[in-house]
Amino acid sequence: MSARAAELAGLLDRAPPGIGMLSLDCFDTLVWRNVQAPIDIFADLPIPGGGIWSRTQAEILARRHALAAEGRHEVTLREIYRNLHPFAADGEIDAAIARELEAEARHCYAFAPVVELIRDAQRRGLEVIVVSDTYLDADQLRALIASAAGDEIAAMVGRIFCSSAYGVPKSLGLFERILPELPVPASAILHVGDNKAADQDAPGRIGINAVHFIQFDAAAEQRLRMEAAAATMLQPRVRRTSPAFQPHRPMVSLADHDDRTWALGHNVLGPILHGFCRWLGDEIDADSARLGRAVKPLFLLRDGHLPHRVFEALGGAAAAVEISRFTARRAGFLRAQAIRDYLCVQEDSVTAEVMAGQLGIPRHERDRIVRDGRAAFIRTMLQPKALGRTRERAEAFADRLFGHLEAAGVERGDAVMLIDLGYNGTAQDVLEPVLRARYGLDVSGRYLLLREEQQTGLDKKGYLDHRHYDMGALHALSGPVALIEQLCTVPQGSVVDYGPKGEAIRRGGDLKATQNNIRDRIQDGCLAFANTAGRGVSRPAASDDARSRRDAAAACLARLLFMPSADEVEIFSAFEHDVNLGTSETVRLLDTDEAADGLRRRGLFYLSGNKRLHLPGELQPQGLPLNLALFSAVRFGLELRATDFEAGGLTLPVIVADDRSQTLIEVEAHRTHDGYYLATIPVGGGDYAVGVQFGVLCDWLQIEEAAFYPVRRFTPRPGEDKATPIPAPALFEGMNEEGEGLFRCSADALMLAPPLPQTAREPHLLAITFRPIVRRSADALRKAA
Repeated sequence: MSARAAELAGLLDRAPPGIGMLSLDCFDTLVWRNVQAPIDIFADLPIPGGGIWSRTQAEILARRHALAAEGRHEVTLREIYRNLHPFAADGEIDAAIARELEAEARHCYAFAPVVELIRDAQRRGLEVIVVSDTYLDADQLRALIASAAGDEIAAMVGRIFCSSAYGVPKSLGLFERILPELPVPASAILHVGDNKAADQDAPGRIGINAVHFIQFDAAAEQRLRMEAAAATMLQPRVRRTSPAFQPHRPMVSLADHDDRTWALGHNVLGPILHGFCRWLGDEIDADSARLGRAVKPLFLLRDGHLPHRVFEALGGAAAAVEISRFTARRAGFLRAQAIRDYLCVQEDSVTAEVMAGQLGIPRHERDRIVRDGRAAFIRTMLQPKALGRTRERAEAFADRLFGHLEAAGVERGDAVMLIDLGYNGTAQDVLEPVLRARYGLDVSGRYLLLREEQQTGLDKKGYLDHRHYDMGALHALSGPVALIEQLCTVPQGSVVDYGPKGEAIRRGGDLKATQNNIRDRIQDGCLAFANTAGRGVSRPAASDDARSRRDAAAACLARLLFMPSADEVEIFSAFEHDVNLGTSETVRLLDTDEAADGLRRRGLFYLSGNKRLHLPGELQPQGLPLNLALFSAVRFGLELRATDFEAGGLTLPVIVADDRSQTLIEVEAHRTHDGYYLATIPVGGGDYAVGVQFGVLCDWLQIEEAAFYPVRRFTPRPGEDKATPIPAPALFEGMNEEGEGLFRCSADALMLAPPLPQTAREPHLLAITFRPIVRRSADALRKAA
């Protein structure tokens, strides 16, 4: 018999008749820890170099000694510390044991459903015992239960049986040892525990009614491990001097829901936004006390939609206002310097048409102003007369924006807190000077993630910011944050203007119904977490504080962004992302097929250098190693170059010919991914034909791509569009195509690529991506020679 957490409440109703005793496992059944793994508590121990490693090795050594010398499979805590400190006095060992027990008590709490199971057993007149595999003794374990669950619950527990006292764990015979000491037969005992081998199979062999408590399903168990891995990548102290905290474990266990979309919102987004919104409440209270007046929180739609709903679910009161980067910038052009700053820092990919819309130039004037191109447009707009007109338009726009705030309850002279996901607070940067100078507002900004690259001096804080994480970690989290924006947003167009009564005027927003339905389910799960947070804990652990929740939220975020599961990627594959710059432009959030092609044709270095919205999601089907490499490189700012990824190359004999001569050269082909190689051969502006002698190397060969690329744009610069390849019309001699792109090659097989089909204006190269399926043997090569 097995039971999930949500099924424990009625467990005794479903028990076989004649049950007179409830037997419970202790750790991860009755008593849980606010950490990912039991070893995490050792991080609290004051051991040089970090407690986890040394304390774990001491236990391994103690178990080896006990098994070799006495045939015992279990040890005591004192034996462990005697191996850790072989020359210490007894008093020092006692102090070390006390420190570990204090650490256990600090991180332990009782799981509420099992506490209620004990109460139910008490009401039915059943005796309750605990049977645990542990190095603690019965007195130490009872004290820990009392600390975690309270004296009342500890008093309801009768005898406590510890494997350390019998020298054998449950799976190897502990139940057989203790059964003669019990006042009831095996058939009258119901045992519940989280380890199938120890808590179901072992007692079941001797007739005890056993229930396997399934703490987590396989997906949740893996996700929690990956979150701990992400935590150690983000924060150097994790698993050195601090545990990998996971206060959301009870809620994940109780989420008995088969809808994986809902579960994503509940188990992943829930802990992130729950911690964020609790922190917001503290920040609002602190700022109100400092200023001596109420601070009005304003959640910025669209991305602030879900945080606003979570905040209200936790009992907070706040307004939601529609302010985008687009509208904030338009209102911020009251100063000529703000206009100059905007025009001079835009990337080359931002067109004159887009900039004209941002500056508020009426549509009937745009065609005339932008027709001479981007550079001419910028020079025109920097002229004093044009600056003056832009400022006039900005003043009128700012008044309309403030009318929108007034409709949300903001008055002149108020203190307001702008709340958003982040990560730079651009809207606050450009809007705060206007709101202060023109309307007398006291402005602050609070963000889920804040990575401020310029020291603005504004009142900004992030739930995750430089106070908690270095810039490398914050930069890594900021990269794929478009995913979180799409999960938190509201399905409506982006605000581009405001009406006379402050009503928002929107553009775009016609995203697919499928995407909106998926997002709704995710948000429902997140809100369910907020509405029921804490119900799995009877008494919170002492370590369940603001820091542990922040660390856990950051780990959940990093894991989702850099190590998504296959189920999550499938969910995200339906999403499109809107650019949100006053246009209706959308792009796919991820494209796993395009990423697979890019990996084979160019390799990870090239793909990671491109601006992808969620590259880790695109790489997920290729396996965890690629995403771990990507996460490491981005998080730690590793100085890696394309040549560092070139290993195990092949030398291709290539004939290069024009209408006058031909030359045999050797070209190095470098590994890309999944057994593929890339060879690049210069062909000028359409001057040369190329013959690749694949038969020298391969019996069987797969060709992924053969195409011409402009040399300058083969590796695009930041912000530059990638070049469109020109397929090479190859001819094959001695190469029989047995399947699409799959060739069987003779020893003299040749792939011939004629010159570019038309004269090019710039130098090109021929890029050939291929995979050797069967290499030609050394004997065949000697015969061919």
